[in-house]
Amino acid sequence: MQSNRSFFLQLGIFSLFTLAVLLLWNQYASLRFQSNLTWAIWGFFILTTALIHLFLVGSSEKEPKKFVVNFMLVTAVKLFGYLIIILVYALLKREAAMGFTIFFLTMYLLYSGFEVFALLKHFRK
Repeated sequence: MQSNRSFFLQLGIFSLFTLAVLLLWNQYASLRFQSNLTWAIWGFFILTTALIHLFLVGSSEKEPKKFVVNFMLVTAVKLFGYLIIILVYALLKREAAMGFTIFFLTMYLLYSGFEVFALLKHFRK
C-alpha cells in the first residue's frame, strides 16, 4: 500500500508539471492548435495512468511471470484505443482535429514515459 501512496504522490507532482504544459499550451499555442478538450484530455490521462498502474502492479503480485505479457497487452490495447479516439474525433470534428491530436499525443508521450519510469522504480525495490 505504501508503494501505491508513493505512486499517487509522484503522479500528482507529475500532473502539476503537465498542468503547466496545458496552461502554456492554452496561452501560447496558435488557435489552430488549440482544443476546447485540453482539460478533459489531461484528466483522462491522469485517470488512465492511475488505473493502468494499479492493474499492472496488481497483476504482477498475483503472477509475476505474466507481467511482461500483461504490460505488452496493456500497451497495445492502450495504443490502439487511443488511436481510435483520435480517428473518431478527427472524423467528427475535422476543423478542430489538429489541436486535439497534437495535444492528445503530447499527453500520451508524457504520461507513457511517466508510467514506464514509475514501473521501473516500483520493480527495482
